[in-house]
Amino acid sequence: MKLFTVIFVVLVSFTSFGHEYFFGFSEIEYNDVSRKFECTIIASTHDLERALKKSNVETGDLAKIVKGTDGFLAIESYLNTHFVVTTNEQVEFILVGSEVLMNGTTNFYFESEAIDISSKVTFSFDLLMDTFQQQQNKVTLIYRNRSYTRTFLYNERVQTIIIENT
Repeated sequence: MKLFTVIFVVLVSFTSFGHEYFFGFSEIEYNDVSRKFECTIIASTHDLERALKKSNVETGDLAKIVKGTDGFLAIESYLNTHFVVTTNEQVEFILVGSEVLMNGTTNFYFESEAIDISSKVTFSFDLLMDTFQQQQNKVTLIYRNRSYTRTFLYNERVQTIIIENT
């Protein structure tokens, strides 16, 4: 009976390390003065590390990434592949920094080059969906004190926002 209890506890503890749902978030704001998009992408650190490894992207420990290093540039490229914004043209994002938080997520901070915004902004946000089909991502666009939110699923990776009064 004790052996059964020990085996049960061990099996339950293994299942508690995983999670059934995967989420990624992005908040992006257009700055009228600088004409730049400012963006934060938030992802589960261990899920992202797993997806990077699966994609053969060498970054090392996300908590130790230093701006300008190969690992930093690899993450910038990977995230720019899985988070694409198009207004009059495709927006080019530059990773300006990152922060690994104690809650198990990593914040990535981006800024675009100066670009004019149109009334139609299209997002492709399939971050982690190739690794986790249950992945759900959400974008909140803030423009002139108004917010617009879209959800992205495995089978809905592209969404468009129509901005009122541009």
